[in-house]
Amino acid sequence: MDNKTQKKDNQNRTVKHLKNLYTSSIITLKQNGICINHYLKNFQKNLNHENAIPVFKAQKSLKFAPVKAVLVLTLFCTVSAAFAQTTTTVNGPSDATSNPPASASSVNQVLAQGNNISLKIGNSSTSSDVIYQWYKLDNTGTKRLVQSSSSSTLTESPSTAGYYIYQLVVSNSNQCSSEISDPFKVYVLPPLTPTIAASSSTVCSNGTNTSVLTANPGSDRYSYVYQWILNGNNIQGATSSTYTTPTNLSSGNQNYSIRIAYSLSTATTGTANQVITVTPLPTKPAISIGQ
Repeated sequence: MDNKTQKKDNQNRTVKHLKNLYTSSIITLKQNGICINHYLKNFQKNLNHENAIPVFKAQKSLKFAPVKAVLVLTLFCTVSAAFAQTTTTVNGPSDATSNPPASASSVNQVLAQGNNISLKIGNSSTSSDVIYQWYKLDNTGTKRLVQSSSSSTLTESPSTAGYYIYQLVVSNSNQCSSEISDPFKVYVLPPLTPTIAASSSTVCSNGTNTSVLTANPGSDRYSYVYQWILNGNNIQGATSSTYTTPTNLSSGNQNYSIRIAYSLSTATTGTANQVITVTPLPTKPAISIGQ
C-alpha cells in the first residue's frame, strides 16, 4: 500500500471513530440532559489512545485532530445545554381553588391525602432508547417539566387538596418526540376530621328528654355519606348529618359515634365520638300520712 492510500485509509478510520464517539455522546447527553466534564476528559483520552486510533501517531498532519474533536463536542454540549429543558419542582396542586369534581368519573383518579400519586405510561414504547418527559401544571396553569429520564413512571406525595394535572411526552435518541398526552387529572381529598355537637350530653331514661347530635365534617365544599353508630353497631336508617337519641335508652353511658365518608370516595373516612349519659328517673314517690 502506497503512502497516499495508507493516509486516506487512516483518515477514513479516524472519521469513522469520531462519528462513533459523537453518536455515543449524543445518546449520553440525551439521557443525562447535561454535559459532564469527566466525559469530555475520557473523550480526549480515547482519541489519544494508540490502540484506539493508531493514525494519530502515524500521521503528523492529524496531530491536532483530538483537540478539534474535543472542541466540536464542547460546542455541541454548549448548544445542547442552551436548548435543553431543565426539570423543576412544582409543589402542591395545579389548582387548589376550583370546586371539587361533581363525580369521580369527572377526573382520572380520586385520591385521599396521605397516599402517593403513582403514574405510568399506559402504552409501552417500541424502542428501548427513549426518554420520558413528565410535565405538571403549576398553580398558574403553566406546564412545567418535572421529570425527564428513562423511567416510565412518576410518583408524587401530595401535601394539599386539589387538582394535580400531568402530561407526558416520549422522545427517542433520534430527537423524534411523540405528541403530548392528554391531561391526566388527579383530585386529592383532604383528611376528614369530623366532630359531633350534642344539644345535651345528659338525658333522662324513659324518654322525658332527648339529645340532638349534629355531625360536622369540617368543610362544606364536599358532599358526604353519614352513618351513626351506637356502642359499636350501625344504627339502621341513621344516615343523615343529625341524629336524635331515642326515648328508650338504658341507664348508663351510651357511646355514639359518626362515620363520615366522601361521596367522591367512600374509602376515605373519618370518625368522631360522643358519650351520652342516661340518668335513671327517681323512684315514683308514694305519699303517706305524716305525724
